[in-house]
Amino acid sequence: MGEGRPGKDRCLIHDLLQFSPLRWGLLIPLVLATASASAITITSNALILQGRPLHSSADYLPYSNPHAPKGGSFSTMAEGTFDSLNALINKGSPVEGTAYLSDSLLSTSLDEPLVSYGLLAERISRDPADPSWVTFHLNPHAYFSNHQPVTADDVVFTFDTLRMHGSPGLRSYYSDIAQVTALDRLTVRFIFKSKNNPKLAFAIGQMSILSRQDWQQRSFNQVSLNPPLGSGPYLVDHIDPGRSISYRRNPQYWGRDLMVNRGRYNFDQIKYVYYRDHAAAFEGFKRHEYSFRQEKSEQAWTRGYDFPAVQQGLVLKKVIPNQNPVTMSGLVFNLRKSKFQDIRVRQALTLAFDFEWLNRAILGGVYTRLQSYFFNSELAATGSPTVQELNILQPLLGQLSLSEQQSILKPWQAPVSDGSGFNRPNLITARQLLLDVGYRYAEGQLVDGLGRPYRLEILTRDESQQRVLLPYMRNLRKLGIQASIRVVDIPQYIERTRRFDDDMVLDTFPQSLTPGSEQIGYWGSASAKLAGSLNTAGIQNPVIDALLARILVTGDRPALLTLTHALDRVLRAGYYMVPLYGFVGNRVAYWDQYQMPATPPAYDVGVDFWWSRPMTSRTMQGVR
Repeated sequence: MGEGRPGKDRCLIHDLLQFSPLRWGLLIPLVLATASASAITITSNALILQGRPLHSSADYLPYSNPHAPKGGSFSTMAEGTFDSLNALINKGSPVEGTAYLSDSLLSTSLDEPLVSYGLLAERISRDPADPSWVTFHLNPHAYFSNHQPVTADDVVFTFDTLRMHGSPGLRSYYSDIAQVTALDRLTVRFIFKSKNNPKLAFAIGQMSILSRQDWQQRSFNQVSLNPPLGSGPYLVDHIDPGRSISYRRNPQYWGRDLMVNRGRYNFDQIKYVYYRDHAAAFEGFKRHEYSFRQEKSEQAWTRGYDFPAVQQGLVLKKVIPNQNPVTMSGLVFNLRKSKFQDIRVRQALTLAFDFEWLNRAILGGVYTRLQSYFFNSELAATGSPTVQELNILQPLLGQLSLSEQQSILKPWQAPVSDGSGFNRPNLITARQLLLDVGYRYAEGQLVDGLGRPYRLEILTRDESQQRVLLPYMRNLRKLGIQASIRVVDIPQYIERTRRFDDDMVLDTFPQSLTPGSEQIGYWGSASAKLAGSLNTAGIQNPVIDALLARILVTGDRPALLTLTHALDRVLRAGYYMVPLYGFVGNRVAYWDQYQMPATPPAYDVGVDFWWSRPMTSRTMQGVR
């Protein structure tokens, strides 16, 4: 699976549909056609819902170097600790990098958001007019690392197991699968419960395939560091429990010469080093305890890279551009708590966040306030609704509050301050909103009708976030709110957020260029009730549900854009989180021991296509 590979998003569920296509078009004429008056089955080495794949007949992908040398090592950091090699269950703390152990049926293209190419499945059959089924034809040369063939029976076992024992998000994703059948040793057919989920085939294609024989000897629900049998490019090399894990390249990997893998997986070793907090991790990077990091700290990026190795050119900083929507991040209100039920309270708490002062005084002025759940992409709603958007929204507006209707029908903007640090106009407006709800002030404290003080706690696992949160706390206290920050360790944070035992958390919602089922996980009413779901806010809004249902089944790009704009407007109007800020592009820092292809992929950092070159004497000198 995509989780755990460098350069991927934090969300396992999102990774399943990171490049979900839009609608089935004519695939490519590698055609195995069965023709009848009512159906035409087309078989291809690519899965695509719109247009034609660019690389179906290529020898290698354009963002790879097929002559890249093998060897060397790649190391990066991870947060917290780990106790499990199973990332597919809702137990334990899974280790990073498990994606390298097992292949999936398909491999997503990193420069075509609407395309996946065959991996374990060398061909895919579908009827473009009937998205109620898909058939995968396995590569007869595919095998697990013990040389046991990968068969259709392993695919059936994988999805039967996940639908019964997988994490809640995975069970939700695959709930629309009616039946998985092995037609023969190398052919497996999926039949869906409806024709209204054409993107489900892509979610299926991104799941790592398990070995039935291997899992007969163990419990799937058990937290364990016993390496599973996989078919992927790497094997577990060494585990230092809770501290690090190393993977070694399998020289006998069955798929090393496939088009999607030429010039890929070049490092002999990949290692994840675990740290308890950001500060320790950054110090470890300076000491060359690991060699690559995607920098998420604005303070470190603007002020931290002044150590000797940077000054000597031994460590490089780069912003690698991409064409992805900026990950939505925000301080999320837990609507399961009565204190956030009134939208005016959420509006007031949003007004108290002073981004302009924060960006100028603390963040180095390098960030942009997020004005959309799909910021920096054509999916973002801008200005007033178009006629097409209004045609979708107007029949639904009656189910929303007057405040939400007004927000939807006009251009939306996150609150703006003058940057002075006082934020007085916004706080005055926020105070009045709280009074309108029915709160009052007693001895400077905001209290309800029974005289109980309004308390609010923000839960975090990262002490460095306090730099951003403390100014917000000060503004909340000016409103008479007893606001506090609770920093807990990562296992406690994971457990509490699984149970939604929080008032507010800082969360992120990675977006793809083709919204699909992951949106239901983020915002759908059903997911709000599932422990451990991605619907952190607990949103239960029938208008959002109606839009999500249409987004899931649309087969037309312009229609998808219009629906996504409408969804964006409704989400913003609901004030479900205080929108934070973003940075366009990927900020990376690495010791000067790597090279990358001349043409980077459009939608990913693409470190799986990097390679190692011998460390120079200067680099070695910098390590000492």
